[in-house]
Amino acid sequence: MIKRYLDKNLFYVSAFITGITSLLFGLFYTLFKNSVFENASDNFLEGTGVLSSYITLSTNRPSEVNYFLIGLVLSLIFFFLIALILSLYFKMHYMKAFNLISFLNVIWIVGFIFSCILISFSNIFTYIILIITLVLYLIFLNRYLNFNYSKKKRFIFIGIFGLVLLIIFVFLKLFV
Repeated sequence: MIKRYLDKNLFYVSAFITGITSLLFGLFYTLFKNSVFENASDNFLEGTGVLSSYITLSTNRPSEVNYFLIGLVLSLIFFFLIALILSLYFKMHYMKAFNLISFLNVIWIVGFIFSCILISFSNIFTYIILIITLVLYLIFLNRYLNFNYSKKKRFIFIGIFGLVLLIIFVFLKLFV
């Protein structure tokens, strides 16, 4: 199924899927940051009485639009960068690498939808859903690469993928 999709070279579909994935990541990042901010302020101000309502109303809180845009831009950079690294490392055409990444982004779409729904209930379930999503993404990516490339090349690429993912998380921490 992946090979048939990659052979058709449907860039517009790939760009649409990547855009949806990035929008959902921006939404998830906004909801996640709001959840973290609310939990931190609730725990910090708990039991302070009248003063807590004044502090809660007057606290300068970062804008949700900022969170959304940061998540959107960083996820787009992440997907285009992974496609570039994949195309350079495995010496494949960039469009084929981008199509592969976007085809696998369907896994991220499902994971982000469930995470956005579950974030209002529990952060732990959200982490579990994201970890399962990442593992499934890497399994399917490795399975595709298994057909065409050596084991050593696949593991090096998975390491590069993890490094890029770590860099993106560091940027998310630095910007907010």
